[in-house]
Amino acid sequence: MLRKLMIVLLILLCFSSSTTAKITIDKLLTTEGLNSEGKPVTVKDEFSLTEDKGVQYYIEWNSDGRAHDIALRWFGPDDKLLNFLYLSDFSKTIVRDYISFEQSTATQYFIPKQPGVYSIHLYLDQELISMTEFRIK
Repeated sequence: MLRKLMIVLLILLCFSSSTTAKITIDKLLTTEGLNSEGKPVTVKDEFSLTEDKGVQYYIEWNSDGRAHDIALRWFGPDDKLLNFLYLSDFSKTIVRDYISFEQSTATQYFIPKQPGVYSIHLYLDQELISMTEFRIK
């Protein structure tokens, strides 16, 4: 009887543990743009409202062979949500997103106008796995 109970507990433990696969991030950066192949150019973490057109976010990871729900949330210095990107059942290993200093888009709710520290929160399967900060002057 005790043996059966132990087996049942072991089975429940296996099924109740987190099924979120962990990825290994290869590159995570902010840049002022991408080249013709979609790769980052001029990597930096400080941007100018008057000299730059916006901020490009680029993340690349090593595949774990699974599709994931990916969410990017961009926050301003006052913790106001500026931009939100959601990719459901995403099986690629590179995500690029951009905020413009000139115009809003379908995913960009506000145009940054205020200097300060901004942040990008990366969620993998609803779990926060990275926070990237950059400065706008």
